[in-house]
Amino acid sequence: MVTVRRWYVFLVCAISLQSVTWAVIALLRNLLIAGRAAPTTALAFQIAVIVIGLPLFLVHWLWAQRLAGGDAAERGSALRRLYLYGTLAGYLGPFLANAFGLVTVLLALPFGGRSPDFNLVADSPAKASVYHLIALIVLALLWFYHWRIARADAQAIPETDNAATVRRWYVLGFSAAGVTLTTLGLIHLLRWILFQFGNQSLISGATPAGLTGPVAELIIGVPLWWIFWRWAQTLFHGPSVEERESALRKFYLYVVVFVAVLTTVTNAALILAGLFRRMLSLPPQGDLREPLPIVVGMVILWAYHAYALRADGALVREAPRQAGLRRLYLYLVAAVGLAAFLIGLGGDFSVLIRSFSQHFISNLKEELAWFTAALVAGLPVWLWPWRQAQTPAVAAGPAGAEERRSLVRKIYLYFYLFAATMTVLASAVYIVYRLLSRVFGEVGTGNLLTDLGQAIAFSLIAVGVWLYHGAAVRDDGRLNLRDQTQQLAAMRVAVVDVGDGTFGRAVLAGLRHELPGLTLEAVGLTPNAAQAMAATGETIAAHLAQANLIVGPWVITVPGGAGNAVTPEIAAAIVASPARKLLAPLPVAGWNWAGVEWWSAEASVQQTVRAVKQIALGEEVRPVRPFSAGTIVGIIVGVMIVLSLIMAVVNFFASQVAF
Repeated sequence: MVTVRRWYVFLVCAISLQSVTWAVIALLRNLLIAGRAAPTTALAFQIAVIVIGLPLFLVHWLWAQRLAGGDAAERGSALRRLYLYGTLAGYLGPFLANAFGLVTVLLALPFGGRSPDFNLVADSPAKASVYHLIALIVLALLWFYHWRIARADAQAIPETDNAATVRRWYVLGFSAAGVTLTTLGLIHLLRWILFQFGNQSLISGATPAGLTGPVAELIIGVPLWWIFWRWAQTLFHGPSVEERESALRKFYLYVVVFVAVLTTVTNAALILAGLFRRMLSLPPQGDLREPLPIVVGMVILWAYHAYALRADGALVREAPRQAGLRRLYLYLVAAVGLAAFLIGLGGDFSVLIRSFSQHFISNLKEELAWFTAALVAGLPVWLWPWRQAQTPAVAAGPAGAEERRSLVRKIYLYFYLFAATMTVLASAVYIVYRLLSRVFGEVGTGNLLTDLGQAIAFSLIAVGVWLYHGAAVRDDGRLNLRDQTQQLAAMRVAVVDVGDGTFGRAVLAGLRHELPGLTLEAVGLTPNAAQAMAATGETIAAHLAQANLIVGPWVITVPGGAGNAVTPEIAAAIVASPARKLLAPLPVAGWNWAGVEWWSAEASVQQTVRAVKQIALGEEVRPVRPFSAGTIVGIIVGVMIVLSLIMAVVNFFASQVAF
């Protein structure tokens, strides 16, 4: 009920306040800009929105403030933070857009701006300036008011959990906007400088007026990025452990680095292709001054954020979710780099084979330039992240085992195994098809030796990819088996049960099947349980004293539990044992577990066996739950995004040549 009320109050506040804000801005523009003839219907509508919307906002906002003043939970709620930071973002975004417009107008004057440049909002720089200033003043006042409220709330109720996540989205979102504007401004400025030399006819922005956009981007982007990134850095270096373990910060850094890497590789390939075209005596295509500033800007962006990642890693230990993002970044970059390298390698082989029958004509030279550029650009982009991912994966100990067991690594390795297998399959089918066609007397189009040579070359490349990644998979399995054997040899598990021993017997059977090297001790607290589990004659105390892990239903820790089968002495011995305890929440009449679903007997055994395996291998104990519809959709979307990123590289290079 409380959550529904919050959604109602804050949604009404957000919608009514935004409506009033833009109605006020539009009305002031119509009244204060000379010569702006607004229809009377527009003025009437703007006044109506203000007259109706403002009281509606005030009533609900005062209601929200009264609730927050009398209830700490209300004041610290994530929904209130979502409203405040969402409103701040809703005002800061348009503020920056109008600030950019105002700066552009002012810069256009010394850089040769003319009246047609202001047609979008006014026919003169003075009117255009007033147009933007009205929005800036209104938005700044409302932003400042909500910023004071958000700051007071944060001082009264520290932002943690979901509230802190909302703030991080706000901070890192505008940091991303700032660094994007700054990078674009730097790229456009470098491009303008380069176009001052040589032929300027290819770009209209080479004139002095072309500096307006880049300088405006830097004037807005640099302070925006500096303010919000400094805020993010202050939070990270502050006392909050939650901030340092934030996965969202790592996500931000890895996304920036990945975009910089992908853009750098693409434009570096364009530059290399141009160089190779010159080496092959082909006519020049494109202009070096276009991609070079992009490479420079993206390398700077890449270097700084890669440094920030290393500094973060040196300061604090990597949290599990942060490690997952790191792996996703490394394997995604490696996948893109390897795709570009293989496309280039396969293309060069194709050109070489076809040159025997077609001679080295201009079309083949064109393809050779592009494919070689892809090969040279893709190789380092694959090698660097792959080595970064492979080095910890082959290390001994729990950290190495965690790297090898990561889902992202398995997806990467098996994706390329699958792609290599499909390539060999398709090439083999094509080879057999062409040979059988000749045997049956059908004369196919194209040169047989050339076609077969290309198919064989692609097959050999695919076999090499399959062997390399297959070796990595086998090495992972060998190292995991070695670590598992060492861990299991030093571990003794006491399986304790009551009643008829059905649960304990099933757990013992499951553990013997899943972990054959594990030392198991059967402990039946009742004669029936001891018989069902084939317990040895040693005393219960001896079993518990030797165990590293005690497994059983939760009632074994309750004196008098299971019909007095659990004596106070046994319960005390289990609780006092230094061994780790793993308790299964089996249903008992009159007892319930908050937040825990009851499993069927078979599912309880499976969950227990899996938990023992996780403990034995040094993993975090996590229950296995069936995938929900949302999870399945998320997995599908994630896979499609990864495939689309890889195929983007394929399509880019494929579009540059004609097969």
